[in-house]
Amino acid sequence: MKRTQANGQRPRRGVIAQTLHLPSPLPSSLVRLLSCALCALLLSGCLHALYPKSAPPQYYRIDYPFGPAKCARPFPATLRFSPFNASAPYDREQMIATSPDLQVQFSSHYQWIAPAADMVANHLMRDLSFGKVFENVAPPGSSMPAAYGMSGQIYRFDLEKSGASSSALLDLEITLWRENPRTVIFRRHFHYQSPPLTSDGPGEFAAAMSGLVARLSLDLGNDLCALRQDSWHPAGD
Repeated sequence: MKRTQANGQRPRRGVIAQTLHLPSPLPSSLVRLLSCALCALLLSGCLHALYPKSAPPQYYRIDYPFGPAKCARPFPATLRFSPFNASAPYDREQMIATSPDLQVQFSSHYQWIAPAADMVANHLMRDLSFGKVFENVAPPGSSMPAAYGMSGQIYRFDLEKSGASSSALLDLEITLWRENPRTVIFRRHFHYQSPPLTSDGPGEFAAAMSGLVARLSLDLGNDLCALRQDSWHPAGD
């Protein structure tokens, strides 16, 4: 009778015994690190869904067709603009809405391409130059000799809300002076309000404000032409 091994039968010749190798477990610190990274990734996705990235701002400008003033006798001199100013909060690019209860709302998404004072001054320079109200019109800082100077102060440039109605509002003062001797010869307070708008949308607000600046330009040009006709006013430099 053949003896057998206590631990089992001897493997047959030609058969290779295979051993199963299991991977060693990951260190607990690495497991915790991977778990935190996965949670952070999932959390960032959830936060992005709840708080999506803000859209870039949309910019609007003042634009209207040029309408020259009817000036029979233009000023035979150069007008140099001084920088226009705007009282706070209209000294920035954000579109602004106001209400009768003195509340002021700034829009971070809808903005003008430039501050209100710059937009108004640039259009008045264009119109007075193209309309030949003065012989020449020079921008601020120009070295061109000028007999006259002009400045402006903007007090309102906003969308005024009153209940369910809203309208564009432009309020400013324009000053014209003679340089030598320095004498103010024209100063006027202009106030304009658009008809009620159909919506508070930025496009309609920009179009309404463009119409108000166009009215300002025409009125200013006509006022200066009338001033030039006054017999007391000097005709040249």
